[in-house]
Amino acid sequence: MRTRTLWDVAVVGAMLVLLLAAGGCRKKEEPRGVGGEAINLSALNEIENYKEILRKDPNNLQALINIGNLYFDTRQDLPAIEHYRRALSLDPRNVNVRTDMAVCYRRSGNPDKAIEELKKVISIDPRHPQSRYNLGVILIHDKNDIEGGIQAWEGLLENIPEYRYRDSLKAEIAKMRTMMESMKPKTK
Repeated sequence: MRTRTLWDVAVVGAMLVLLLAAGGCRKKEEPRGVGGEAINLSALNEIENYKEILRKDPNNLQALINIGNLYFDTRQDLPAIEHYRRALSLDPRNVNVRTDMAVCYRRSGNPDKAIEELKKVISIDPRHPQSRYNLGVILIHDKNDIEGGIQAWEGLLENIPEYRYRDSLKAEIAKMRTMMESMKPKTK
């Protein structure tokens, strides 16, 4: 399962930055991603390989997904979205691709489109944990809709009782509810 939560994306990004920083100074300038970090050269080679596959077979679903994932991993969100869209034209019910595309939309500054895609995922598969989790994150952090985010997370807990981060998510919900309660105006 390739789908990522926003937490996974942050961890991978941090690891990439640490690995690149550990490499020391380089004489040759490496290609840079959206955030200015160096792009993994092996990922660039893999992207070129998938481009060649797609030149020969433009509807190769797995190649479209794989190149989208490589663009995702190197934070090249617009090309990732383009390839994910093409993949979804062939397989519109692919919830993992749609969830990853939603993360790209959010990172590229379009949280409304991300929300729209995540809601599509949930309508296809109500038990898809990453989409419900990411929906909560975007509603809370990008749309300042704490209640909506809490509802998304409660939907996750309700639909996926075996969710592996259940206890920490319940604690986060409780913390947010307490915060919301403390922000309400006091009535006499």
